Amino acid sequence: MKKEIKIGIIAIVSILIIYFGIMFLKGIRLGHSQNQYCIRMADVNGLSPQSEVLANGLNVGTVKALSFDPQSQLVNIMIDLNEGFTVPAGTTATLHKDMLGAPKVKLLLGSQGSNLQPGDTINGLPMSDLLSSAGDMIPSVQALIPKLDSILATLNALVASPAISQSLSNIEYSTAALKTTTDQLNTLLADVNKQVPTTLSSLNNVGNNLQQTTAKLNTVDVAGIAQKADAAITNLQQFTDQLSNPNGTLAKLSKDPSLYNELNATAKNASALLEDLKANPKRYVHFSVFGRKDKKTDTPAATTETMPVVIDVPAE
Repeated sequence: MKKEIKIGIIAIVSILIIYFGIMFLKGIRLGHSQNQYCIRMADVNGLSPQSEVLANGLNVGTVKALSFDPQSQLVNIMIDLNEGFTVPAGTTATLHKDMLGAPKVKLLLGSQGSNLQPGDTINGLPMSDLLSSAGDMIPSVQALIPKLDSILATLNALVASPAISQSLSNIEYSTAALKTTTDQLNTLLADVNKQVPTTLSSLNNVGNNLQQTTAKLNTVDVAGIAQKADAAITNLQQFTDQLSNPNGTLAKLSKDPSLYNELNATAKNASALLEDLKANPKRYVHFSVFGRKDKKTDTPAATTETMPVVIDVPAE
C-alpha cells in the first residue's frame, strides 16, 4: 500500500513538472501578474491558446483565450503580456507562422508617446505570409500573362531579324578593330617606356649643366662689375656735365657757330685751290729736265699772281 502511494505521488509530481516545464518553454511565467489586452481579427488561421506573442522577435506573452463575436463576425483574441511590458499607442497586431506552420501573434509596436492601458483593444491586421501574398498576386499574374506572350513574340521576331545578325557582325568587327588599336597602343607605350630612361638621362644632364652654370654664376664678381658700371656711369655723367658747361671746350665746339663757319670757309678755299690746281698745274709746279736755270724776267716785282713752285729734276 505504501508503495502504491509513493508511485502516485511520483506520478503527480512528474505531471506537475511536465506541465510547468511546458509553460516555461512557452514563455508563461507562473506566479507573475500579466497585462491583458484584446485583439480583434477576422481570421486567426488556426491560432490556439498558449500560442506565443512576439514583439520585435522577442516573446513578450501568450494567447490566453479565443472567442467569436457573432455581431461583428470577428474573433476576439485575449493575450497576456509579461509584467512591465508596455504597449505604445498605435500598436497593431498580425499573425505570423513559423517554419512548422504554427501561427503566432506578432505585435507591430507604435511610435506614439502615450501607452495603451491593460484591457484596451489592439487593432488586428490580416495575415501576410508568403502563401497569402502569392494568392493575392494571382489575378495580377493572370492579367500579365497575355502581355508576357506579346513580349515573347516580339523578342522572337527581333532575334530572327537579319538586322540583329548584321549588328552582331558589326560588333564583332568593332571588337577586332578595338583589339588591334589596343595592341598598337601597347606597342606605343612599350616604345615610350624604352625611351623614358634616355629622357630621364637627358633631364639629368640638363640638371647637371644648370647646376654648373649656377656655380659659375656664383663665382662671377658681381660687386666688381657693379663698381665698373658705377665708374662708367660716373665718367658718362662727367662728360655730360662738360657738354652742359657753357665755358667748357666741348660745349663751345658743340654750340659756337663761328668754328663751324671758319671750318666751312677753309673747306671751301681748299676745294677752290684743288680745282685751280687741276685746271692750271703749271702755275704751281714746274718741271725742268736740264736743271735749274736762272732767268731774268721783266716781270715787275709787284704782281698779284701766286708764285709758282718750281721742282728741278737733274739730268742723268
